[in-house]
This record gives sequence, C-alpha cells and structure tokens, in this order.
Amino acid sequence: MRMEVSVLGKDGVFSRTALEWDACVAAGYTGRDQAGVLAHVEELRKIGVPAPEKVPSMYWVEPDRVSQADVLWVVGESTSGEAEVFLARTAGGDLCVSVASDHTDRALETVSVAKAKQACSKIVGALFWKVDEVRDHWDSIELRSWVDGKLYQEGTLGRMLPPEKLFELAREDAPCVPCRLSLFSGTLPVLGDGIVFGKQYVLSLKDPVLGREIRCMYSVRVLPDRN
Repeated sequence: MRMEVSVLGKDGVFSRTALEWDACVAAGYTGRDQAGVLAHVEELRKIGVPAPEKVPSMYWVEPDRVSQADVLWVVGESTSGEAEVFLARTAGGDLCVSVASDHTDRALETVSVAKAKQACSKIVGALFWKVDEVRDHWDSIELRSWVDGKLYQEGTLGRMLPPEKLFELAREDAPCVPCRLSLFSGTLPVLGDGIVFGKQYVLSLKDPVLGREIRCMYSVRVLPDRN
C-alpha cells in the first residue's frame, strides 16, 4: 500500500511524501494502565464482545482498508469508530503519525473481532507529523474524539503503549517477513455510558508543546444489512 500525505514539520513547513506498508495491524487493549484496559474490555463486554485471550492483541487488516475518505460506507447500524493514532513509514524510513479511527462492526465483533476489524475501512488524517519531532514529548500529546457533536474520548498518548513497543509486538506477530508495517495504536476508554453508534466523527491529535493540532472528520453512511 502507498499513500500520499502531507507532513508538517516542527518548523511549520509542509512537505508531500508517500507512506508505504505491506501489512497493517490494529492493535487492541494497549493501555499502560491495566485499569484502563479493563475499562475498555468492560465497554465491549456490555455489547456482547468476549474478553480477549491476551493483551495487547494484534488484529491484522487488509493494507488497502486504510482510507483518507471523509465519508465511510458501512453495512448495518451497529458500527462505531474510536480515536487512535496511525503510524507508518516513508520509503526513506521516517516514521510518521496522524490521528485515526479504527471503525469496527460491533455486531460482527461478537462473533469474531478479527473479522469485525476487516469489515470497515479505517480512516486516517490527511496531515502527519514526524515521530522523531514529537518523540521527546509523546506522552503529553492529547487525543480526543467527538461523536455527533458530543465529546466521546479524551486523554493523552501516555496512557497507551509507546510506538516502539507496539511495533515490537507487531513484528513478533507479523503475517509476512520481511514486512513493512503500518499500525493503529489502540484507543482510550470512552466517556459516559459506553460505546455509541454515531453518524459524524471528529478526531483530534493535539501537541501542547509545539502548539499544533491534526483534525480529521468523517461521516457514516449506512447501507441496509440484507441476508
């Protein structure tokens, strides 16, 4: 997979580059704090998703399922997104990061989490930062999502495993060798009463040190679920 993106340097200069990967993984249950991991397990249990066999978990998705579209077409009313970060490398090896949504079919998730991950395209932002330019303050970067205008998730990247650890776990489980990997980080617990199925999603990755933000917005269009 090859994706053309814009990269904003810490000097304020934009550049165009291509990110490339052979395999893509949606990491799950990646919280550093076990209480946060258990909170997310409980959110999913409430909608019928069984607890994972181990944490963190690696769910591999088709590389071409990663999209920068602002409209996401899904089947049925039981899909939802969640704020994550997406990591991938340029041909030159620079690791880049943007905000993303691991949109998932929650009904199918009760049968197979791996198949549910594959059922929906994954939305990523059009703007990226170089990880090297934010690594020294990675943990302070703020991740948020809003669903249908209401704040849905909020926290810092310090609540999830760092990029180096996520890629280490992914390489151990990779479906091909050698393998250029892209990765969705896993998410934060939701605010309020649990997972919702919305139509409008806004994602934000905010860097309080360099004073900049990546925003991504997409809407969901539902196709009928006909058997």
